[in-house]
Amino acid sequence: MSDYALKIFENEELGNVRVIMKDNEPWFVGKDVTNILGYKNTKDILIKHVDVEDKQVLQRSQNATLEIPNRGLTAINEYGLYSLILKSKLSTDKKFKH
Repeated sequence: MSDYALKIFENEELGNVRVIMKDNEPWFVGKDVTNILGYKNTKDILIKHVDVEDKQVLQRSQNATLEIPNRGLTAINEYGLYSLILKSKLSTDKKFKH
């Protein structure tokens, strides 16, 4: 079982992004990132735009200290984050890039 720590990055303009630190590596909550970028269907966007090695589903059984839903929580690493931002054609991505 890995050690997890939850951090929340707050931005007045963009909103909050939950970041799970797993083995000293940041994993961004996919739903938070897709919401900020203005996407409607998180699951489809993560499947389409983020490579398999850049995402993982965290399960509640992996760590009881985080509030993870029964269905799990999809998290993306830094490469996955950049992939979503760079592939976005929505207007909110420009704010995220700067």
